[in-house]
Formats: sequence, C-alpha cells, structure tokens
Amino acid sequence: MWFRFKKKFIYAGRGLGYVFKRESSFKQELFIAGGAIIVGWYLSFSKAEWLILILTIAVVLSAEVFNTILERLLDLIEPRLSIHIALLKDLLAAAVLLLCLAALVIGLLLIWSHIS
Repeated sequence: MWFRFKKKFIYAGRGLGYVFKRESSFKQELFIAGGAIIVGWYLSFSKAEWLILILTIAVVLSAEVFNTILERLLDLIEPRLSIHIALLKDLLAAAVLLLCLAALVIGLLLIWSHIS
C-alpha cells in the first residue's frame, strides 16, 4: 500500500516537473506566489489569511495545470491550429486570466487590511 501511495507522488512530481519546464506562465505564477508568501510573512498574516492565500495560490497553479492538460489534449485532437481549436485555447487562457485577476484582488485586499 505504501508503495502505491509513493508512486502517486512520483507521478505527480513528474507532472509538476513537466509544467514547470514547459510552461512559462506556471513559472511566473510561482514567482508571484513566492512574492505573496514573502509579503504575508512580512505583514504577519493571521492563520485565516494564510489559509486564504495558500488556497488562492493553489487554485491559480491548479488552473494552469488544467489549462496545460486541455491544451495538450486539443493538440492531440487536431495537431494543426484551426479557428475552433484556437478559440478553445483562448477560452482556456481567459479562464486562467480570470482566476489570476481574482487572486490579485484577494492579495490586494489581504495587504490592504494590514496597511489601512
């Protein structure tokens, strides 16, 4: 049982490695997340604020992973870019953008509560 559990972490690690190596957006989001964590530490976030920050970071990074999955799947379905596939990829990017904007607002509200 432990071996199966350990293998799941290995598979997940490979997936994260893939996204980290091939997706610049994921790296940028990780960098911003690191900055948010430093700001949270500097401002002495409460436990509730840390939970909100960590959940927000996890949602954005997970959305980027799902975006990558679906883009690769679309590439398998139709290797040449058609207007339909392009639209689907644009919609995926829009979904991630909306989550990033929401994360930005959440981060600014967390910071604002400490400096106001």
